[in-house]
Amino acid sequence: SRFVITPAGRQKVEALGLDRVADPQCETCGGRGHVLRPPFDRVLAEFREIVAMRPKATTDFDQGYVTPETTVLRLALMAQHGDLAGRDLLLLGDDDLTGIAAALSGLPRRICVLDVDERIVQFVRDVARDRGWQNVQAEVYDVREPLPAHLRGQFDTFFTDPVETLKGIFLFLSRCTEALRGPGAAGYFGLSYLEASWQKWRQIQQGLLEMGYAITEMRGAWQDYLLEEIVARGYPVAKMAPVPVEEPDVAFYTSTVYRLELAEEPRPIYTGRVELGRELYYDEEAAVTLPE
Repeated sequence: SRFVITPAGRQKVEALGLDRVADPQCETCGGRGHVLRPPFDRVLAEFREIVAMRPKATTDFDQGYVTPETTVLRLALMAQHGDLAGRDLLLLGDDDLTGIAAALSGLPRRICVLDVDERIVQFVRDVARDRGWQNVQAEVYDVREPLPAHLRGQFDTFFTDPVETLKGIFLFLSRCTEALRGPGAAGYFGLSYLEASWQKWRQIQQGLLEMGYAITEMRGAWQDYLLEEIVARGYPVAKMAPVPVEEPDVAFYTSTVYRLELAEEPRPIYTGRVELGRELYYDEEAAVTLPE
């Protein structure tokens, strides 16, 4: 997704004349088009304290946390489109704790977190109890199971940062689609370049249209991830590197954020139980996902 050049490497770039086009991105926002203004600057300060206590990411569920800034920027993006304040918000797979950040903003009417990791669910419940948030709920949910009936057609907005296998991403998006109220409801999800080829992107986009969505916005390289021990754990991205690499000290892995809006009645691809093992998380394009 992104390379960082050392000072020595920069000298070689200059010698080859490859430095003649300056980076046109805004230095203030890093090309995202958003900065954190009230109330989100306050949310970030509080959120940092909370995420410092969350459970450690596990490869069992292909977890990899985004930066706290990325999490709060998600809220700013949703708020810009009218998809946050006074809305019923669903978070499917929320190890990033976007639901907690949303609750700190005080903007959504209802927040529902679904996650397969019992540690994450309990953490959200504990924070909600300690803060007295009556509008926050968290449930253990495996995306391979049908969406519970009491959650179908109940939400205005969803956010999910799904796995990037083709069947897996459609499974996540199908469950989220079932949860939406209908035309006019919105959804957000992340998709990388590193683990999803353009062929996969095209198939995903075709599937979104078939499910009834209009793709209203795509923000490239918008989410930064904090991936730990990619070398020590033997992640494919480290093995594929053309030179020996050490553990990264920058957020090298990024993903694009999609905004979707239902233009028609929702048509989820999956509604029943889906039998999937590790292939839910891993395919031949995986780079920061382990096969086992």
